[in-house]
Amino acid sequence: MREDPKPGEFYRHFKDKMYQIIAVAVHSETKEKLVIYQALYGEYGVYARPLDMFMSEVDKEKYPDAAQKYRFGKIENIGELSKNSSLSSYENEKSLYTDEKNISDKVLKDNIQSDKASNIGKNYFIEFLEADSFSDKKEIILANREFISDRELDTMYEIYGLKRQNIDKDIDIADLIGYLDMQQQYEGKRLRK
Repeated sequence: MREDPKPGEFYRHFKDKMYQIIAVAVHSETKEKLVIYQALYGEYGVYARPLDMFMSEVDKEKYPDAAQKYRFGKIENIGELSKNSSLSSYENEKSLYTDEKNISDKVLKDNIQSDKASNIGKNYFIEFLEADSFSDKKEIILANREFISDRELDTMYEIYGLKRQNIDKDIDIADLIGYLDMQQQYEGKRLRK
């Protein structure tokens, strides 16, 4: 029996779309469990699906070419997702990694200054930089992910000494959120000792 999804976990639909679990709710009248999840692509729609449907196997008669067994497969390590995913020929033409020499401290400062200068809907970026906890940083990213520019994302990655995959902006944001989750968990354990 598969474990029920938990808030914050990432799942891949068998049609290769990424989602993040928001909650497992209970229908007020029927008491049926519903998975509430958000797309990590497009307009970031929020959806509800009965738990049994969410956890069900793919209909092999209807979708004989489906690569995964279940309709939604849990992503155990979101950070490894980009490394292990197979790339299409179009994506192979893209640069997989940002050249470290191109992102220097001066470029980072210029990016932050230019973002401050434009200041149109960019207050979240300053809030992110000034946030005290990983939880706050994650909330800021989740609430503003549609506004995050590639340059800001590069800066966020550089702050933590991470290397951005540059495969897909949504996956890069999910990777960063996964990193912040890991740091938050580590900090919590460290502070309890």
